[in-house]
Amino acid sequence: MRAAITDGKGAVWLDDTLPVPHPAPCQCLCRVLACASCTGTDLKHIHDKLPWQQSYPGILGHESIGEVVAVGAKVRAYAVGDWVLRPTPVYPGTSLGAYSSMWGGFSEYGLVTDVAALRADEAEAAPSNYTRYQLPVPRIAGISAADWTMIITLKETAGYAASVGTRLNTSVAVLGAGSVGVAMMRVAKVLGAMPVLAVARRDEQLAYATDVIGADGAVNVSKGQAAERLRDLSGGGVDRIIDTSGSLELVAECLPALKQDGKAAGYATYPRGASFASAVPPERLIPGRTGEDTCHDWMISAVRLGLFRLGDFYSERLPLDRIAEGFARLEQKRTMKIVFEMEE
Repeated sequence: MRAAITDGKGAVWLDDTLPVPHPAPCQCLCRVLACASCTGTDLKHIHDKLPWQQSYPGILGHESIGEVVAVGAKVRAYAVGDWVLRPTPVYPGTSLGAYSSMWGGFSEYGLVTDVAALRADEAEAAPSNYTRYQLPVPRIAGISAADWTMIITLKETAGYAASVGTRLNTSVAVLGAGSVGVAMMRVAKVLGAMPVLAVARRDEQLAYATDVIGADGAVNVSKGQAAERLRDLSGGGVDRIIDTSGSLELVAECLPALKQDGKAAGYATYPRGASFASAVPPERLIPGRTGEDTCHDWMISAVRLGLFRLGDFYSERLPLDRIAEGFARLEQKRTMKIVFEMEE
């Protein structure tokens, strides 16, 4: 099978010699349908810029969706034909041949584990923590497999926004208007935040945030006086700053826009040796958590109700064999988010 590999030095390529994984009795084999790019982690994997040390080369991708094509003898939760998020041929902490796991979603086949069946079969079993994110999604007319990959980031941002106190009439400034930033803005709106303000350096991103995603206002930080403009747009200051940009300089520039009792939260991944806490006074910090698995049913319900248009959160689809080109486009900021499909 084919899978996307990186060496941590900027290169991405396909290896078409990998074996198709074999499911254990409590696992399913999935044919991966699509996997979306994540600029917050995939590009950092590609350039070895995550805070933790990585073993290279590795198989990229974590925003994947697959169709179950075979089930192990003891599987109870899944059936052939089901769609499941995050199949992988190589769970974190394991390897496939010469390749480590960078979550492994950019592969033609992957495994999902029926954790309940595994624990029923082996009382002392300790499944990979990654299995908690391997959750089914329904087949709904008009929602493609590519669309469904978007709920991974949406669930992560929804859990995070709620955990830092985003609710009805909370005023929120979201720093960064890339794919994660716009997801954070939309979930903040759905949770009732008002106003939700987008902060970024590119007018085209800010226009998308307001015109498509629904942000209530925008501040182009490259034009100066970002904190003052945030205070003006929010009527005196914001309750929450949520950083998705990963820029501690941008965080420092916007901190004066917080209300007296306002708090700042760092959702982004920061460079090795740096931290959000180093840029924000302790009394201004609020910790957050993603809660992707706990948001799963809520997000599916919200999609059914039309609160999220999944196509709003990615810009294009490409076949897997164009993955190197796609990541080059992402790095050059020529596109927001790409869903790579295993078959053209």
